[in-house]
Formats: sequence, C-alpha cells, structure tokens
Amino acid sequence: MVVYEREPGGILWARTWDPTLYGTGNHRRISLGHRNKAAARSYAMEQASKLEQGSADLLAGKITLARLFGLYLAHHSPRKTADEQGEDRRRVELWIRVLGADKNPHKIIRRELEAFVEARRSGGINARGHAQPPEKQRPVRARPVEADVNWLRWLCNWATEWQEESGRHLMRENPLRGFTPPTEKNPRRPVASDDRYEAVRAVADQVVMEIRWDGHRRERRSYLAEILDLVAGTGRRITPVCFLRAEDLRLPATPATPHGAIHWPAATDKMGRESTVPISPTVRAALIRVLEGRGIASGYLFPSPIDPDRPVNKDLVRQWLRQAERLAKLEPQQGSAWHAYRRGWATARKHLPLADLAAAGGWKGTEALQRCYLHADEATMLDVVMSGAALREVRKA
Repeated sequence: MVVYEREPGGILWARTWDPTLYGTGNHRRISLGHRNKAAARSYAMEQASKLEQGSADLLAGKITLARLFGLYLAHHSPRKTADEQGEDRRRVELWIRVLGADKNPHKIIRRELEAFVEARRSGGINARGHAQPPEKQRPVRARPVEADVNWLRWLCNWATEWQEESGRHLMRENPLRGFTPPTEKNPRRPVASDDRYEAVRAVADQVVMEIRWDGHRRERRSYLAEILDLVAGTGRRITPVCFLRAEDLRLPATPATPHGAIHWPAATDKMGRESTVPISPTVRAALIRVLEGRGIASGYLFPSPIDPDRPVNKDLVRQWLRQAERLAKLEPQQGSAWHAYRRGWATARKHLPLADLAAAGGWKGTEALQRCYLHADEATMLDVVMSGAALREVRKA
C-alpha cells in the first residue's frame, strides 16, 4: 500500500498492486480527497491490514463513513464559520461511534436511526456518542437530536452531488430520505424584552475580565456593555459580533446611512452572506466607545483577553451575560442566551416589511424569520382584535 501525491502540493492518493486486474495485474488507485499526511498514514496502515483480508477500500471500490466524513471535512466544512466547523467535527465523532467508521453509508437503515434517536433522547449516549452510565443519563430535548439527524441527511445529500476525479459520485442515493426525526412540539424560543436589556445593561460595567496579553494578569472592564448594545441594536448573532473588526465599520455618514453602517463579512455569517447595513445612534455610540476608549484603528474590536490577535470566544461572552443577569437578579431564559436578543430585535420590528427586516438582520429569507423569530405579543393581538373592518353585503337594486 502506497500513499502519494500525483502533483506536488496536490491531494493524496492511495495505490496498491492487484494481480487479478486486467488478467495480467495492475495498480488500483483511489483518491483520498485531502492533503492531511497524518490521516493518510493512518489510512494506509489500516488498509494494508485489510488487504490481507481482501476487504480494503481499493479492492471493494466502496465508500465508508470514515472516508465520506474525511472528504466533507476537507472540502465543504472549511466554508463554514469556526463554530460550525467545530460542530461538524463533533458530529463526525458522534456518528462514527454510533454507526462505525467502516459503515457503508448506503446501508444505513431506519432501525439504526430510530435506535440512535431513542438512545440520544433518553441520555443513553451523549453528544459525542459516548455511552452514559444510568446515574449520568439526562433526557435530551428533541431539537438537538433533530439537528444531528438532519446534519447527516444534508451530508448525504452533498455526497450524492460530489464527484471524484473519476467523475463518479460519492453516493448513489441518500439513505435518510423519508426518515423524519423528532420535532419539538413546543420549542423554547424566549424573547429578550427591553426591560431585560435595560436591567442587564445597567450592571454590565461591573463584569470584569482578566487580561493576559503580556504575561501579566490584570483585571479590566469586560466588553459586555458594548457587545450587548450591538446585539440588541443590530439583531445579529453573537459570533459575527465577536468577530467584528475596525475594518468592517463604515462610520462616515451618507444620505442612506446617516449614522454609519457595518459591513458584515460572509466569512463570519452563518449563511455565508455578506451585507452592509445602516446602524442606529445607539450602535454608533457603542462603536465609538470601543474605538476611542481603546485606541483601536485596525483589528478585532473585541480581542480575546488571552490573545489580542484572536476574537473573544463566544462562550466567554455568554458567561459574562449570565454573570450580569445574576447581578441584575434576573432568571436566565431557558434555552437561550444571546439569541433571545435577536428574537427581541425582530419581534420589535415585525410591523415592518419582512424583506427589509430579513436583510437588515442577516436572515437568508423570510421563512425562518417568520417561523422562529417573530412572536405574538399582547399589544399587537389587541390591535388585531380591535381593528377588524366592517364587512357589508352589496345588495342588488
């Protein structure tokens, strides 16, 4: 078994001699679809062992979950945000443990999927596929289980369209077609009200962080106040806010953007869309505080307290939010932290045209916006009840 590059710096291939090929013997080759040399060495050793048993991929001409996932991580996952790439790696680990690395994805059957759903919902396995002892088992809501199943479905859809250099598609069909994972009957989608925002904002400056940039530890006021203003004032997800750079700001006023604008790069957007959106006076004031307060001319607006060349981690920002909620004597909203402010931003503007609302808040379209973000409220329902028009029959003379 030989692993090699066809072209310098190109993707790696595996080759072995098959004495039965063409009657006289010849080499069988297979593209590994990536350039990871460590993974290629592991693959070569594994396949060399299987050659003795006649079950190597090169001889069988089959696709395995391990190879399918490797190609997906190498070719499609890098297009996603860092958080989504982390979720891809977790789900690869999960499904490898559940189904096995050598599993032919064409042979995934409904019984296996139903067993996974039952084990995951009951807490029998955790988010990485590890079996849990009875004392550690905690039931899981339907939403994360649905997300894991849908991810595998979408990956298999990708595989039916992805072609190898030979022109052959990775998979003939999607084995998850027709399988419906459990859905949440009453999904938790809390909305952060203006009252909650004001209460958290009042104590935000009391939350501190520990800076370790130069080998010394010292405390400073955290970025929570400005991040809160940006999330509540733009409706954006927490990740693109954490990744904002000074270069993304368009602060000079124009007729279309009297208070300036923010350019949201595609690289940090969940849907891979870039846009430039006007900002409000509150958001502009928060940005000015960041730029002038720390003398920032370029780079991240919210650098990591550990490494100034990296953005602050969203998990740390979530901890700051929870700390401020405790200081404000607020109960945390179940099932949400920062996303509740995104729902609040959308709900407060549901009377506006949906196309503009979606564009300003970073939604790809209006379907998910209407289904998951726009909530009914008592004042609007009262308007609906009281605003009925009189319907009269037209009588013919």
